[in-house]
Amino acid sequence: MVAALKAHAAWLVNALGVNRNPLRRPIDRLAAGITVLLLMVALIAIPVAGMLGFSLHSDLTQRAEQSAATTRPVDAVLTTAPEMDIPVSEVYSHDALSSTAVAEWRTGLHTNSATVQVPANASAGETVTVWVDEAGNRVPAPASSGSIVTSAIFAAILTLVVAELACIALITGTQGLARRLSMRTWDREWLYLQHGGKSSQL
Repeated sequence: MVAALKAHAAWLVNALGVNRNPLRRPIDRLAAGITVLLLMVALIAIPVAGMLGFSLHSDLTQRAEQSAATTRPVDAVLTTAPEMDIPVSEVYSHDALSSTAVAEWRTGLHTNSATVQVPANASAGETVTVWVDEAGNRVPAPASSGSIVTSAIFAAILTLVVAELACIALITGTQGLARRLSMRTWDREWLYLQHGGKSSQL
């Protein structure tokens, strides 16, 4: 790996060198320039991904605060027994059991109900916590600080990985194309020399 990186660096130096080299062709200099540009993009992607993660964290935190200000938790009573979402035969562990049941809660003089996810061992009459808006309708709970941090980190890492892979793919494609064009040029010149021509020394 180290040897390959050293060889690649040496190729870049030679391809971008200012000294006159009869083996260097314009396509080599162009490919090296594009490679350097993509390497700079790959480096710039690191702080950009960090800034994206920080911005997403701030945005999600603000949304969670707004949600917490307009919603509240209430106690709801299960009115039905839990029903399995998936057949027990397809569950590989007891921790994976997932069930739903109908829960009811009161908002002023009104009674609201909704189907909520509950533990598999829950039973009718038990109390669960649901989040409701100002009208008493069920809404998702505000995101926790842990889930916000996880989402921001995941987004930053995903952005960075995609950017780096894109740069690597473009560098590989550019250099591969340059090598193919160079080989075709060398083949044409070698054929020209075989028929008595002189080298262009480009």
